[in-house]
Amino acid sequence: MPDREPNAWIPHPLRKLGGLALTLALNRLVALDPDTRDAIGKLEGRRIGVHLRGPEIAFSIAARNSTLQIEPPPNATDDGNANDFEVNATPGSLLAMALDRGDEARPAGKVDIAGDAELARRVQKLARDYKPDFEAAFATVFGEVAGTAIARALHDAAKRVGEGARHFRDDSIDWLRDEARLTVPHAEMNAFLDDVDALRERTDRLAARIQRLGS
Repeated sequence: MPDREPNAWIPHPLRKLGGLALTLALNRLVALDPDTRDAIGKLEGRRIGVHLRGPEIAFSIAARNSTLQIEPPPNATDDGNANDFEVNATPGSLLAMALDRGDEARPAGKVDIAGDAELARRVQKLARDYKPDFEAAFATVFGEVAGTAIARALHDAAKRVGEGARHFRDDSIDWLRDEARLTVPHAEMNAFLDDVDALRERTDRLAARIQRLGS
């Protein structure tokens, strides 16, 4: 259980303003992908409870009229609404799970999910399949030519940053394993464990032989 009640540290006026701001931001993101908007429409009336550990923030996300609405958690009002499933995680763990595209393992951390398992799978698939049309969004603001160029430049930059991060990770692992010898390759570890098992067996046989000689 958390040391403090979720949302207790947030003044009531700020809770409402924060909910409105998050609702607006979420639906602007949803508007960038018509397929996601259609998928949300099929979840009409379903509610997801979110509890962010650490900052101790709790709220519900409801699908209403093909939009996402941020609402108070159950028992915060007397409207009788209940969540269909609950997600309990740190902000970083929740973000890692949402960004997981299944192409490589990410240490998403501890994410507790309770409730409608089928709905939880549908929501996670919705997040994985989200493909926003940033070119259209930038074209609306900056014009078709400039907006498309800016969107592609940002996409290429983000791709290079991601590739650089992966290369840095792989190089760091290689250095720790091969140069600094702070980690052990799986093959060497398995060979070491086999040697330990063989030594233990020889020791057991020697101990048994000594016992027979002494009897």
